[in-house]
Amino acid sequence: MSKASLGELMTIRDILMGEIIEEYNERFVALEKQLKQQEADMLAKEAALLERITALEQLLHQKNEELSTHFTKKMTDDRQALGAMLLSVGQQLKG
Repeated sequence: MSKASLGELMTIRDILMGEIIEEYNERFVALEKQLKQQEADMLAKEAALLERITALEQLLHQKNEELSTHFTKKMTDDRQALGAMLLSVGQQLKG
């Protein structure tokens, strides 16, 4: 097939199918734009979710530290109270 006949075939194709091809091209462009927008939205949501997870991890770490400090203080206070009570009981048993 020569270049001239190929060109003629392309011209005939454009005449017969040009409108349909243009319509499909427009639809593909619109779909591509929509897909890019959805991708951008998903990336934004992913970043927001990561930020929230990081904040929750920090809060969890903070609460864990607070509980650890609270239980350590409570154990120390209880040991001191138990020691004082045992000392008092010992004093009463002697006297």
